[in-house]
Amino acid sequence: MRYLIFFAIMFFTAAALGQEVNKTELDKILSEINPSDPGAIIGIVKDGKLIYHSNNGLANLDYNIPIDEHSNFRLSSTSKQFTAACIILLTEERQLNLTDPLSKFYPQLSEIVGSITIDQLLHHTSGIRDYMSLMMIQGSDKMDFFNSFTGTDEDVNSLVLNQESVSFSSGTRHSYSNTNYWLLGQIVEKVSGRTLTEYAQENIFTPIGMNNSSYVLTSDAVISNRASGYVSACPTCDREEYRSQPSSGGDGGVVSSLSDLVRWEKEFHNPIVFSQSFWNKMMTTGKLNDGNVISYASGLIVEDYHGEVMVSHSGLNPGYSSDIIRFPKYNISIIAMGNQNWYDVHGYARKVCEILFPAAEVFSKKPSSTPSQIIELDDEKLSYFCGDYFYAETNEYRSIVLNNGALEYHRGNGPVSILIPISETMVYHQDRPHITMTLSSGEEETKKLVFTDGKIKMYAQSYEKVQRDDLDLKEYCAVFYNHELDLELKVDILEDKLILPLRGQGLPMEPTQKDFFSAMGMFSVKYVRNHKGEISGFLLDAPRAENILFKVKSEKT
Repeated sequence: MRYLIFFAIMFFTAAALGQEVNKTELDKILSEINPSDPGAIIGIVKDGKLIYHSNNGLANLDYNIPIDEHSNFRLSSTSKQFTAACIILLTEERQLNLTDPLSKFYPQLSEIVGSITIDQLLHHTSGIRDYMSLMMIQGSDKMDFFNSFTGTDEDVNSLVLNQESVSFSSGTRHSYSNTNYWLLGQIVEKVSGRTLTEYAQENIFTPIGMNNSSYVLTSDAVISNRASGYVSACPTCDREEYRSQPSSGGDGGVVSSLSDLVRWEKEFHNPIVFSQSFWNKMMTTGKLNDGNVISYASGLIVEDYHGEVMVSHSGLNPGYSSDIIRFPKYNISIIAMGNQNWYDVHGYARKVCEILFPAAEVFSKKPSSTPSQIIELDDEKLSYFCGDYFYAETNEYRSIVLNNGALEYHRGNGPVSILIPISETMVYHQDRPHITMTLSSGEEETKKLVFTDGKIKMYAQSYEKVQRDDLDLKEYCAVFYNHELDLELKVDILEDKLILPLRGQGLPMEPTQKDFFSAMGMFSVKYVRNHKGEISGFLLDAPRAENILFKVKSEKT
């Protein structure tokens, strides 16, 4: 009975639905969109055919042009699968090996960065820092108000070549970085002797019949049936067209339409142009040095969804968002695209998934959306979970507090989740039931927290939070310099707080552990001491860019 709804929909056509109630549910997904605003489109592909699509809103506000299946959207990071496909094709042609190191193509790189392999770039296990994060830290004029890159390949190239270190030892972790796929795009050009645009056109888009798809690397390019991207300060604020299109293509430069992507999905499920070996390589998930398998393959994420294998990737940039989700067992794909960031296009795609593949609980009398039976715990037992926790692997700080009989999970300055107990040592997140946390006692009265999100596990340990009054803040003040970014930062005190000058503003730093500080819930600063116990610098962690060493440049103030 579980897939009764799915099989009813699976065979419908646009003219005749197997079960009208299900089409009604699908049609509701885009109902929040005002037809006179920017909009979105969703489609369901089965056995290479578009069996359902729905669109709402305008592709262009100036000319009142509605979105349809031929409207071309920027795919953003959903483009990464096409860059990966170019790399895999080059390996099929024996022009490239996945074990090739970066130094083969960039001999001027440092030994650490040069040893990164093609395979590690594909799977985001390289440790190389995200160029957009680095430029954000620099306060670069190549990053706009939306923290979107507006520069050229040369801007990225000079920054990458100046990197001598990485966030972590290559192959030991998975961490998403746009630099990985920018480099892969450059390698396609170096190996093939063609631009990325030309190589993809000749070897992917044209053979498959995706005649209106391309890597678009200039803002002034004329794109037939282009859906203009729109941005606004709030969901109801006036829209402004966002025209910027960076010339860095490998990490997010493809423009395509629903009608063209149907052809790509047909090839995915029933290969004709490419070999099965090609698709096997595309679907092979990465493996860390310790043998642990991750969910990221080649521009694709392979994971479980309600007991089914799901293959997906999404993308987001100012003015555009996209998502492609596949269920290989059923030869079915879901495509969603939008041209206004306030719409949750990823959420639209997941709603289609929920209609086609509802959770098993929908067809039973079990409590829905709970990993196990909820239990009642008194405040004393709930307090066992409370404390401050540190995730060493990701350098993130979290807290669990008891508030009016409810456990709350605090993410710095980020959102708060309610935790629901399902045993005396395990809770799940009310807003994301697939996430559980298990608590155990460690040594010396510390507590250990195991955070589980599907296949991913992260480990945190409780710590005693340092109070600002216990510190001599002047000890941490100095001028610091990082030569990889050619960036100088002067840490000083303002209103009894240490201030980190980043992005043209002073960010207050809150102490966590000894010599550890956190700023705005986004940045972590770990001070480094020499053999005399004196501060010699600090390591800065930012989203997708970690362990950036700043050394003391001048006498402390």
